[in-house]
Amino acid sequence: MKIEPLSPREQEIAQAFANGESYRQVADRLCIAPSTVRTHLTTVYRKLGVSSKLELHRFFETTNATLVDRPKSFPSRPDKPSIAVLAFENMSGDPEQEFFSDGISEDIITALSRSPWLFIIARNTTFTFKGTNIDVPQIARELGVRYVLEGSVRKAGNRVRVTAQLIDGTTGGHIWSERYDRQLADVFDLQDEITRNVVASIQTRVQLTASGAVERSTRPDLTVWELTMRAWHLLYDFTPESFTTAKVLLKRAQDHAPESAEANMVLALIHHHSAILGFADDFTETMTLAHELARRATRLDGRNEYAHWALGITCWGLHKHEESIAALERAVELNPNCSLAYGSLGTALSLVGRLEESIANQEIAIRSNPRDPSIFFRFTGIALAHFLAGRYDTCIEWANRAVHRMPQWYFGHYLLAAGHVMSDRLEQARAAIAYCREALPHASIADLDRVPLKDATRMQQLRDCLRRAGLPE
Repeated sequence: MKIEPLSPREQEIAQAFANGESYRQVADRLCIAPSTVRTHLTTVYRKLGVSSKLELHRFFETTNATLVDRPKSFPSRPDKPSIAVLAFENMSGDPEQEFFSDGISEDIITALSRSPWLFIIARNTTFTFKGTNIDVPQIARELGVRYVLEGSVRKAGNRVRVTAQLIDGTTGGHIWSERYDRQLADVFDLQDEITRNVVASIQTRVQLTASGAVERSTRPDLTVWELTMRAWHLLYDFTPESFTTAKVLLKRAQDHAPESAEANMVLALIHHHSAILGFADDFTETMTLAHELARRATRLDGRNEYAHWALGITCWGLHKHEESIAALERAVELNPNCSLAYGSLGTALSLVGRLEESIANQEIAIRSNPRDPSIFFRFTGIALAHFLAGRYDTCIEWANRAVHRMPQWYFGHYLLAAGHVMSDRLEQARAAIAYCREALPHASIADLDRVPLKDATRMQQLRDCLRRAGLPE
């Protein structure tokens, strides 16, 4: 039987499935629906003349053949030096210290990403490798980076030992390694020292000056920092319960240090997401509080890009579109590698009708943070831009991705239904709303007001689409 060549995507799916991944695992990694994986595999089976997963595995095992004209596609490396910082391993034997080791890694990522001469993979992507057997060259290929930084943290009493090593992802060879033993009081100086050594070791022109270092006087004490890190982790659970716990932790942090920009910023994020996801009893009151907390965070630390990011997204539900864009542009200016700021700026630009700029910013966010747990927001932002541009099939494609990643995110369902309505596929639109109501029984057209478009006419068009699809008021 003649074997037909596979497309690059078919080859990727076939090999992953043959090696033991499930439909859902393949779909999650490639940001596609499980049904799309099944469709591709049906074509693969036909082209290769196999009829089961076992036969597919045996085929690749015996042929070891490349069935496409070019090798498996990985992200190309940027022109500038690129690095992925993996979550530092907690060696303390105490699960409670996981937040400490994670916080060390996060602060190094933040400090490195403030350099416009480096391309840094965001922490939400690199942290997904936690607890796995690390194959550094494979991680480097998958993320499209040249260098990988890994390390460990051991905390005992009032002392901390941090080890770090920088690895060339193309060869697996060590470029630089170091061990640091410090008093806990010196933890922020320690992070600055590691950052400076990493940058120097990859022989770039970047030099971290004294003005780029984190000033101890502007940072909370370690206890407040740990409380804030715990709350930040809880944000990504996106549940009412996790948000409630986060608020308790942040109240403790504020009691210790009312002037902590980080604590105010994370609390603003918790209130914002509680409101936008429909968990808040009073949307306007909660979003107003989020906006006030974010503004306070920017006053406390005007160079904290995440504070400006928080301020930008809390503007949406309050119809402060221009303030949102200004705050998010400031966040990007402060940290040219802040994927969250790029993605949210893309959404803000969609809301005011600057559609191509919106898509460009969302694409930057997805490229630098492809494994972000909140990536469904990025997918929805792109779907919205394509809907407003009249590209309804593309809108449906991205909305499907958003719904697959987060079934409880109402806006993804709404754009999926609206795209079908505008494409005269009313049956599919109603099916989309039915699926939405399974995940969100209380979903209604009023939910749209949480993320309002600036153009009232386009907002009314979206409402009319959802009425036709069967969504109640």
